[in-house]
Amino acid sequence: MKKLLSILLAVMMVASCAVAFASCNGGSKALFEKDPEGNVVIKIGGIGPLTGDYASYGNSVKNGAQIAVDQLNESNALEGISFELLFEDSEGDGTKAVTAFGKLQDSGMNVSLGGVLSGETKNIVATAAESGILVLTPSASAKDAINKDNAFRVCFNDPQQGLYAAEVIKEKNLATKIALFYDNGNDYCKGNADTFKQKAGELGLEIVTEQTYTESTNTDFSTQITAIKENGAELVFMPIYYSDAAKFLRQAAGTLENTVFFGVDGLDGLIGECGTEHAADCEDVILLTPYFADSVDPVVKTFVEAYEEKFGATPDQFAADGYDAVLAIAKAIEQNGFTAEALEEITAEDFNKKMVGAMTQITVTGATGVMTWTADGETDKDPSVLQIKGGQYVEYKKEQ
Repeated sequence: MKKLLSILLAVMMVASCAVAFASCNGGSKALFEKDPEGNVVIKIGGIGPLTGDYASYGNSVKNGAQIAVDQLNESNALEGISFELLFEDSEGDGTKAVTAFGKLQDSGMNVSLGGVLSGETKNIVATAAESGILVLTPSASAKDAINKDNAFRVCFNDPQQGLYAAEVIKEKNLATKIALFYDNGNDYCKGNADTFKQKAGELGLEIVTEQTYTESTNTDFSTQITAIKENGAELVFMPIYYSDAAKFLRQAAGTLENTVFFGVDGLDGLIGECGTEHAADCEDVILLTPYFADSVDPVVKTFVEAYEEKFGATPDQFAADGYDAVLAIAKAIEQNGFTAEALEEITAEDFNKKMVGAMTQITVTGATGVMTWTADGETDKDPSVLQIKGGQYVEYKKEQ
């Protein structure tokens, strides 16, 4: 009798492990939970710096993603399915990001937003490859940050931005003599600079000087400013983050007069960093970005209004990237034809595989434009050329 009972118990355990919701790691846990209304909940896990030097980026991504989650849930965009955002602080540290990824897995994460920064995202992607979970980073732009088949990004990669920048400078005849100024110890900055140099050479643009710095020397730029002036640069290409750019522009004021300052999406946030006291220093700066808050596009307007109402601030590009990442995840679910009933039967392996496969089949209209994705994880969309005028981003026009 005892032997028969043991056999029956063993059969029951095997059967329970075959159910899609169950796990045999010491307990039973559903692949998807349900909310109080009975909707199947898709848990989206994000990781990024919520504290520390890059906290502005992490909090923007988190807040932008939350707006998309709120709108999807309020509109009941996918019947019987709701979304929940889980977000962990990496403090900008790659090792802590991997720990955070494990914590999110334990919390039932179904889809990952990867990391906000490139370095942490590369670590996360390497870890996520083991499970095959879809990773869609909003803002990690280093080329090798998404080097696995299950990883994609919303933002442009660094080489793309450098290439576009050179093309815009040539097309709009902004300058022929160009100075490069960037952080040589930062992958984002260096990746942009390297691609820009290559494309500028092809287009006949002359790099008259290349001035660099590192994180440990980013307080005094007087030597670089003098070199830029002495070499007769008409334009300074600055593929750097807004915090360093604000310091550089303050120090260059009065010395690099009649010089064009041109950057990429890392400059988003420059207006706030310069503030009222130093607003004149960032006036007329040009940057490439796929998003600006004053756009009349209805998707952008809806996003901006909701963000301002909830957080009392105007969303930057990182917020828009977070918003669009969640919209893309919802679109991938829709593309697969998932219903609440279907999700109750699916295995984690099949869900991950189908979500990854859908990414190359969807088109998403978001705050950063109309996006599609290629098999290498890269997005295809058009950038906007903006200029700072009167403390606001406006579309660049030559007559300005």
